[in-house]
Amino acid sequence: MNQMNQMNQMNQVQDDEIDLFELFQTLWDGKWLISAFVAIALLLGSGFLLLKDAVYESKLIYSVDTLPPFYVANKASTDFQNKFYSVSVFNEWKQNNTNTTLVFEDFSATEVVEGFVLSKNEDKQLATLASEKKGGSFVLVKSNQLPILDDFFEYAAYINELLKDEYVVRAKEELKIINARFKDLGSADSSIINNVLSIDRYIVTAEKGAKVLAIQHPTMPKKVSPKSSLILAISLVLGGMVGVFFILVRNAITKRKEQLAKA
Repeated sequence: MNQMNQMNQMNQVQDDEIDLFELFQTLWDGKWLISAFVAIALLLGSGFLLLKDAVYESKLIYSVDTLPPFYVANKASTDFQNKFYSVSVFNEWKQNNTNTTLVFEDFSATEVVEGFVLSKNEDKQLATLASEKKGGSFVLVKSNQLPILDDFFEYAAYINELLKDEYVVRAKEELKIINARFKDLGSADSSIINNVLSIDRYIVTAEKGAKVLAIQHPTMPKKVSPKSSLILAISLVLGGMVGVFFILVRNAITKRKEQLAKA
């Protein structure tokens, strides 16, 4: 009995080896057809790449540089964001930059649909405000056109100047309030005096040219979509898979017809 089981197992192994050999032989015989499927898939992938508009991204990285002592760091980022998406601020800037091709609707965070104001999908925005996990904020501009990148840099610099002017005015108001409450600073608490000195130092620094935000020039545009190498690799694999599947199905149908003919 054990000898018969061993013989059956050996026969099964031989059958498997024969089936595996036949599989490779079938695929080898159909290699040109498989190659044709791969070529067609690559042509389709290449056509997609030609028809698909390329998407580029550039970053205008910014960080808090000089801030009044009574404000926290995220105050500047929040104010910058609010002004960046303000149509009135943009129109004021555009009045002094008539050569710009920027249109507020191109990067506005909202859009009007059938009379309703809705949040716009970021994919439809020419520029968005973002931040990295490691920290740091930036304006993400989806363009490789240098005039557009330069316009966004000038627009960001304009907002930066507005923030500085507003913060200086607010700092001077704080000094007036403190002076009104403590006419004799000599008798005031040391923390009050330190606060006054900090505010005064900020005003002097800002009036000498210090900015609220340090804004870097745009980075070199980087192509992010479509990913040519990935699409071509997927086309290659899918074309090969479809070709192999076609060959195996065709071979199975042929064998089935031969069996029916012999029966």
